[in-house]
Amino acid sequence: MFETNTSKELLNAQQQTTFDSSSNFANSPISYGLEAKQENLIASSLSEIKEIDANKTDGFSSSFSSFSWSKLVFPKTSSDIGATAAEIIEANDLLDHDVYDRDQVTGDRNYTNYTSWWSRNTSANEKNGFDRTDSMSQAVDIGEIVYRSDANVDGRIGYGSRFFGGRDKNDYFNFSVGKAGTIELTLSGLSNDVGLALYSDLGSLLDWSDNSGTSNESIEKELNEGNYYARVYSYSSSPWSHGATCYDLNISRQADALETSWETMLTDSSLKNAALNSIKYDNELSRNDVIGILKSTGDYGNVTTTEFNNLQTFYNEAINTDLASEHVQVLAEKVLFDETSNQWYTGSDSEVETLGNLEANSSDDHMNLLIGKHFLGTDKPVASGTYQEAGGDLFKDGVSACDVDQGSVGTCYFLAALAGTANDKPTLINDMFTDNGDDTWTVRFETNGKTDYVTVDRDMATNDSGNYIYADDGDAGKQSVAGDNELWVALAEKAYAQVNESDRINQDGTNSYSGIGWGHSGIATTHVTGLDYSNEWLNESGISGVSFSEFIEIVNSDKVVTIRGFNSLATNSNAGETDISTAVQSHAYSVIGYGYHEETGDMRFDIRNPWGNKHLQLTFEQLLELDANIRYTNV
Repeated sequence: MFETNTSKELLNAQQQTTFDSSSNFANSPISYGLEAKQENLIASSLSEIKEIDANKTDGFSSSFSSFSWSKLVFPKTSSDIGATAAEIIEANDLLDHDVYDRDQVTGDRNYTNYTSWWSRNTSANEKNGFDRTDSMSQAVDIGEIVYRSDANVDGRIGYGSRFFGGRDKNDYFNFSVGKAGTIELTLSGLSNDVGLALYSDLGSLLDWSDNSGTSNESIEKELNEGNYYARVYSYSSSPWSHGATCYDLNISRQADALETSWETMLTDSSLKNAALNSIKYDNELSRNDVIGILKSTGDYGNVTTTEFNNLQTFYNEAINTDLASEHVQVLAEKVLFDETSNQWYTGSDSEVETLGNLEANSSDDHMNLLIGKHFLGTDKPVASGTYQEAGGDLFKDGVSACDVDQGSVGTCYFLAALAGTANDKPTLINDMFTDNGDDTWTVRFETNGKTDYVTVDRDMATNDSGNYIYADDGDAGKQSVAGDNELWVALAEKAYAQVNESDRINQDGTNSYSGIGWGHSGIATTHVTGLDYSNEWLNESGISGVSFSEFIEIVNSDKVVTIRGFNSLATNSNAGETDISTAVQSHAYSVIGYGYHEETGDMRFDIRNPWGNKHLQLTFEQLLELDANIRYTNV
């Protein structure tokens, strides 16, 4: 039983230093010397595992103490951001989720573990059975050890029972290590000689300390992530000659090199706390870590000059390294530095307002809108209709050219590039998307030599009937946004409209669907795949163009092929897939195969219309009649 004694009782107990001279330590002969002591530490931990009384749970108390920091509170600065109150609330509410919280107060946990020499029960009498902490199986959990979060135990060891004899020989504590590193165990405040030992979760002795007299005991050990046991022990017989004493047990983790460098680099307390909390369990910076670090700087209404400077330094020294994935690096750079798309904020109401780059003394709302814009997909493209949350999943049964269905904006060039990539290089479509686990996806594009990323949520522009206005999942006719749809095409087109605002895709530089209307399928293919393309006309000779045999080779490879440039013979008729009049002039298609056509009995090229209907099956001669132009990736 672990009880709190009065000071008088404690004094009396401390004066009693002689107990039962017999020892059942390890139930084995005890010889003198360090090797014998170590053998008995190993043996005793294993033998006492079996001697448990698992039903006793009372008598152990704990408390939590933490550090705190003082900080000047700055008034919220005026800002020229034009976002609406609803847009500000949306961003703030999203960032209020626990997954982005890195502001946890970190501090020590304090426990007490007292025994009473006068107790009438057997809790302090190990010869009659074990109570809590008396054996490894009865160890009390004192939590997780990470940097800046120690476990402290105020305890007593070596006391016995007035009525039953014996002594409290062992106090076991279970703890976990959150991240591999140097763990220190220190036993101090001793008035008698006792020992300290460290065991693995399987009961193997890892290290021990048993200095003479009242010297502190200490163990320093490199430990991996996992569970461990600390053991405070007191044996009165030789070779130990231990006594009874109060003790202070501290278990801590030393700062590793990364933590030490951040302690020095960051001078703002709240930012430093959030950053160190982010690497509590691993030396990596996840998307959610970086979001939490960014938003921590607005905790008093604005981003102070110190915080702003610290953030930019932290980006250069930490985020823009192997600690963070590439898309996190790119998005964080947009938040913290000059970025063309930061000029404006549209939200979901299709009304464009001013925003601006982050600066020293920018408001917390300004910071949160930038985080929302780049990390959470809150800044949606200008659209007709209204935005509604879409049902469905990113992919269903893989990706296919058949997934593409163009909407009411002229993005055939982009959708043809998507369809061709889905057909010939489907892994590149999969790799475009990073699922953030919060109903947002980060989408990658290769824009004018820069790998760029934007984040989209699942809100889609809908008409009055609740159907898609723009691209959806492949069936001709617009699907219900609320239905169980395949989302990747709609998300990719939405992301393309958003990345347009960075003014690097040769469009008009606006965050809008109309801004990506009409474009170049070869350039769009490069944006999607990162691959260079060739732009050539079909001809019979192959001189200054692509011949029949060359075209077959290109199409039957895994190169992404789009076709366009049809002349006035293409009239958008309903004559059928094998008739050139069915083709659409100045429209982009993807070429997904070459094979035998049963109805005509000849070989034809399979040409996919991004409309989701009016596809073509044409011969090379028919394509020559249409003055067809092809764009294909070089690999």
